[in-house]
Amino acid sequence: MIFFRFICILIFLTSIPLAAGSILEEYWDAIQKSKDKYDLDDFSPKRFRFGFDSNAPTTIYKDSLNHEVFWFCQKYLAKYHTNFPYPRLKEDIRSHLTDLYGDLSQNFLSGKTSFTCFSGWKNGSALLKIHFFLNDNEFFPFRYDHYNQNGILYLTEEDETKNGKKDSFTYYANSGCPKEITKDKNDFGGIDEWWYFQNCKLTRIEYDANENGFKERVCYYENNKETYCEGVGEKEEREAIQLEAKENWKEALKFYRKSLVEYKKEVPNGTLRTCSLLKKIANIEYNEKEFSSFTKTLDEFFSYRVCESDSLDVLLYKSYYYLYVLNDYQSAKESYQKTAEIYRKVHGEISPEISLNLAYAYLMVKEPKACLASMEKLNARRLMPYPRFFLFYYRGSCELSLGNFEESYTNLKRAQILGGEKVFLPIVYYKLARASYATKRDNEGKLWADQALFIDVELFSKMESDPIFSGFLETQSGKTYKRKYYLNKVQ
Repeated sequence: MIFFRFICILIFLTSIPLAAGSILEEYWDAIQKSKDKYDLDDFSPKRFRFGFDSNAPTTIYKDSLNHEVFWFCQKYLAKYHTNFPYPRLKEDIRSHLTDLYGDLSQNFLSGKTSFTCFSGWKNGSALLKIHFFLNDNEFFPFRYDHYNQNGILYLTEEDETKNGKKDSFTYYANSGCPKEITKDKNDFGGIDEWWYFQNCKLTRIEYDANENGFKERVCYYENNKETYCEGVGEKEEREAIQLEAKENWKEALKFYRKSLVEYKKEVPNGTLRTCSLLKKIANIEYNEKEFSSFTKTLDEFFSYRVCESDSLDVLLYKSYYYLYVLNDYQSAKESYQKTAEIYRKVHGEISPEISLNLAYAYLMVKEPKACLASMEKLNARRLMPYPRFFLFYYRGSCELSLGNFEESYTNLKRAQILGGEKVFLPIVYYKLARASYATKRDNEGKLWADQALFIDVELFSKMESDPIFSGFLETQSGKTYKRKYYLNKVQ
């Protein structure tokens, strides 16, 4: 009998569904996949599948995920950086968790997609910090901070492009200030940029983009701000900058193009300077509405692989252009997907603006599930009222498309309370009316429909073609608005 009760309790405990939010679940799964990728021994609890697995966690709490990241770091350091100690004693572990790692789950919930591993802070030993970012469904290391026995930072190795290769090396003076940075920006395998510092401040950068031994460009800095540059195409670019300051856009565009031509004679392969000039050209073309030239400039920009690491601004232009100028929602969707991916790699977090624009693109190409997924990691409480309005509006609209009328009504009501711009209110009222009638809130449905048509009677055509409004169309309000709508059409 006791054994039978034990078995019943065990079955009950192992069958409780996960109560954690989907965001924590996603990061938990990413940690497990990362363990497999790096072939780390894994004795942590597995996700519940089926059977009498006593190690199956029924709920992923924030503390559980924080500890899981910590133990991932321990195993990673022990396997791949054996010359660095890692905390093993209870007091050291507690100190690391509290003072160094902190509440990682809160960072994840805030949209950050990175974390840092710390080697053991042991007297007389060198120290190492490894920064990881989330790429697709796994975590990858992208930055290594090296400290000497006195805890002073002396070297940072970084994979700036996040393609799996270290391409930036920062050397520090005893004070912890940078004294020199060398970079491989064109990904050819050799150093092509040299950054020099004095008293912690950047003084100059030298460039050999084609790695022919001739530094075709040198830029000088004061107080970490660029003062002037010397080299190929610089004279034309300076002229362009001066014309731009005078808002003589046409002439500025002409000189930027001249600068690009001169530079490409010396360095035909795409470099970050090529990308920079193309960005400036695209910016003026876009603002001057020279969209034919703008699209050609974008095509050239994205034909250079090196431009991807510097492509956020241009991708934002391109995505916005597709979405709001051309109304090419399919192209906008693909462009915003790429923009979101690069933003997350560069900044280690999610951009609410990009996620919301991507949601809108998904909505317009009738992919409501993807629309909801693009907003899944956005925390409404951390958004300002204006983006929060769109978060609830897009959620409600996508739920409406899926036929999830209760969820749709809740989110649309939140959007209506926030208000947004007046131009959006009629469509919010119209969708609230649809959700209300679908959930048998007929009185509310009539109220929302009245308010929608009072502001924009043209919405009547949508209601007339939608069976869900058949009851409203037979009311006196419906008949009145019908006459008004057709009268307006005749006029």
